[in-house]
Amino acid sequence: MRVVPARVKPPAEPLRGIAFLAAFVRNPLEVAPQAVYEQDLLANPVGRTQRLWITSPALVKAVLLDEREKFQKLAQIRLLAPLLGKGILTSEGADWKWQRQASAPMFRQQELLGFVPAFVRATLTVIERWRASAPGAAQPIDRDMTRATFDVIQATLLPSADRTLGSVLEESMALFQRAGGWGQLYAMAGAPHWLPRPGMVSGARGTVLMRRAVAAMLRERRESEAKQGASPDDLMHRLMRARDPESGQTMNEEQLVDNLLTFYLAGHETTARALAWTLYLVAQSPEWARRLEEEIERVTGGKPVESAHLERLVLVQQVLKESMRLYPPVPLMSRQCVAPARLDGIDIVPGATVVMPIYAMHRHAKRWEEPDAFDPGRFAPEREAKIPRYQYLPFGAGPRICIGMAFAMLEATAMLATLLQKARFAPVPGHEPRPLARVTLQPGGGLPLQVTLREFC
Repeated sequence: MRVVPARVKPPAEPLRGIAFLAAFVRNPLEVAPQAVYEQDLLANPVGRTQRLWITSPALVKAVLLDEREKFQKLAQIRLLAPLLGKGILTSEGADWKWQRQASAPMFRQQELLGFVPAFVRATLTVIERWRASAPGAAQPIDRDMTRATFDVIQATLLPSADRTLGSVLEESMALFQRAGGWGQLYAMAGAPHWLPRPGMVSGARGTVLMRRAVAAMLRERRESEAKQGASPDDLMHRLMRARDPESGQTMNEEQLVDNLLTFYLAGHETTARALAWTLYLVAQSPEWARRLEEEIERVTGGKPVESAHLERLVLVQQVLKESMRLYPPVPLMSRQCVAPARLDGIDIVPGATVVMPIYAMHRHAKRWEEPDAFDPGRFAPEREAKIPRYQYLPFGAGPRICIGMAFAMLEATAMLATLLQKARFAPVPGHEPRPLARVTLQPGGGLPLQVTLREFC
């Protein structure tokens, strides 16, 4: 029996005026009308501003690749630049290109496989916390996955002797996202930075705290290297040594903070969301839970997950991919037109906003059979090969595709396999999370699940 999990119910018609503003601030996903889930392009002006929703692979490819010089990430930069400065996610042109080239060698898959023990250790720490609870007790899975993926980041990217760092960054990110709907609205509208909005003060405070914490870690690492003359081969070390292949320049202190925070957000927050939503789906589907347990046992023989196992955990990866289809970690992308363009016969004027609603694209009625149903079989190798490249975008696409994609998939595969090797998950009766778009796709209302450790663990 197919499982149809929690989803956003789109409005039948495009919202306007106060209704649009109220829905956007509450949850930006709620302003995408039903037509966005059915059509290739929907032109939906807001006041004097041209806005288009595009969902077809061909149009998305045009914006992200073929005519990318005409479309820039102005709204995303407007939203995230106070936190991430001019890092790899929030820069354009030559600034972006050299940081991308300098960072890319850090994320070669063969080298990343060395981090698998860190992925497993972080997961086992969560298991031990659950062991202190009664069998079947409800656990805050969204928060637990956030802590687990932070432990991974701390072991691979942001190492620090400060054991309070995790809580500082978690609380600071909560401050930053507290009024995330308002921040996204102002960014999409191109409102000036000084214009007051709800959550402005808490967001600024969260930004200061996060940047201060990462800068302190960087100083700690510099001092440690100066004393010991050596450094562990983690991602922070690699980023500090990264050089522009053309000019040979390294990143200055501010650029290092920008990029360390970028990789923290992209490699911690997004993976935590993906794991939490995946466990929610597994809890909804006992049949898939059984199949996953059987595969994990067959591949690992009951031993701890190792790098050699990951490629053979085929069903685990299918479930992760289907989870990221239904609940993409970053649910919306947009570009702002900076030069006259034409899409599907429509003239696009500079200043127009082109929205790529990944959440809706992944549930599009023309492109997915039973689009709201949980069906990991879609990503069986022979079926996945037929999915157009620009139809499924959990990591984006084009030259700006997520640089940490391989890291994220290895991490999520190892952690999910370890979790299902050690525990079983069931829904909390009466609780259904609400897909909520902030910077990432959060479970509105939290995501508690009943957790029972398997007897032989």
